[in-house]
Amino acid sequence: MQQLLSGFSDILNFQTILVMCLAITGGIVVGTLPGLSSVMAISLMLPIAYGFGPVIGLSMLGAIYTAALYGGANSAILLNTPGTPSSLPTAFDGFPLTKKGKADRALYAALFASVIGGLFGTFILIAAFEPLANLSLKFGPPEFFGLACLGLCAVAAISEGQVLRGLLSAFIGLLLSLVGQDPVSGDVRFTFGIYPLISGIEIIPALLGLFSLSQAMNILELKSSHIAHYRAEPGVLALIARRIGVAWFTLLRSSIIGSIVGILPGAGGAIASIISYNEARRSSKDPSQFGHGAIEGVLASEAANNAQVSSSLVPMMGLGIPGNVNAAVIMGALMSFGIQPGMGLLTNSSDIAYAFMASLIVANILLLGIGIYMVKLTARVLLIPNTYLGPSVIALCIVGAYAASYDIYGVWVMFGMGVLGFAMLKLKIPIGPMALGLVLGPIAEKGLGQSLQMAESETSLIHFAMSRPISLGLFALCVFTLFGAIYVERKTRHAKAFAKGIDND
Repeated sequence: MQQLLSGFSDILNFQTILVMCLAITGGIVVGTLPGLSSVMAISLMLPIAYGFGPVIGLSMLGAIYTAALYGGANSAILLNTPGTPSSLPTAFDGFPLTKKGKADRALYAALFASVIGGLFGTFILIAAFEPLANLSLKFGPPEFFGLACLGLCAVAAISEGQVLRGLLSAFIGLLLSLVGQDPVSGDVRFTFGIYPLISGIEIIPALLGLFSLSQAMNILELKSSHIAHYRAEPGVLALIARRIGVAWFTLLRSSIIGSIVGILPGAGGAIASIISYNEARRSSKDPSQFGHGAIEGVLASEAANNAQVSSSLVPMMGLGIPGNVNAAVIMGALMSFGIQPGMGLLTNSSDIAYAFMASLIVANILLLGIGIYMVKLTARVLLIPNTYLGPSVIALCIVGAYAASYDIYGVWVMFGMGVLGFAMLKLKIPIGPMALGLVLGPIAEKGLGQSLQMAESETSLIHFAMSRPISLGLFALCVFTLFGAIYVERKTRHAKAFAKGIDND
């Protein structure tokens, strides 16, 4: 605690706070714009961070990371266009709220949930730094395969009323994720002689096409002048505060899931937010609201999304193993300052380490203040006529797809997926399950392939399975989730039938 207080004293000065405020503002903008990622923002800011020195520089990078992950929710809510893959579940309920003229509710819910999740993840980082770093080492290929399968179980949750179409959509997504090289053997599949496909379907351009380009085409086709009616809601902050008080357990559970998933190298925020959304729906008293504008869906997704920001730094700081690309870039910044990540970090460079942790707490508090002001600005997007909004989104899609891969191949992937997504919208096939298949497919395939190789060295498959208790627990959760989805589906049908019977009477 004494070292943490010393860290606060190092960053609570005018220069550091000003730099962090500018970084948060820029991070929100970058996260909101489709295709522009937190990795890009952090990478571009590295030379500037190096000029500031370790304390201010790392505080700036942490603030950008925190704000950019939250910023992805804005475009997901307003345009049904997730700014980041981890904002994908946010769009399931955020955009329906926008269509109902309740965009402010969704935007403020996402902001408050992001701050709560971010603070929770940071406190976990500070309180359980070393044991969590050791826990991350216990996750191998079988555990990642189980985690990906648990995420794919969410297909049942987001396909209510159209399960067959949802499964078809997820199957297409998984099939597309197989394009390119096998992650284990290196064999090339489904490229049809097209050389760029060897590297596979790029996730960011694909999601831009599925959600952004298809939505832009849909916007241009609308007869109405605006994508949705917007009017600022009076007293919306008090309303969201009350909803947070009611849904405190959802926020806590989602923050815990995000923190646990965040420490696993390579898992990513998408798995955290998908699993949290699925658990929120499964345990809800009224699961029929999910997918149609449930505030709890936005809260669950965003709390998990930002909780994994700080926890994703645990393996990097504790073991010198970056958990994701963002952590790898921040690790590069640490090493450029002459600081070696690892178990000796808290003893050899404890002043800088605790100042960085303290800055993550301050960044989330500043995000709340800046975000409340910026929500009023971002919501104005809905006031732009469709004749201008549609072409603007298409232009951002092209820029984002090229920026994600620095290759025209990414733009072609975006256009191809956009046409496919638009066709699926017309056929009333849900796009969400397909996106889940694209995001989780590579993780599941790599985990399965490596697990089978590991099992070959064991005397029996049963012996191998019994030696992985975490993996068995995850598959047990998969079974529990699927049966839970069946129960929720039946409960929803009975509730609708009962309501219809009352109306008829």
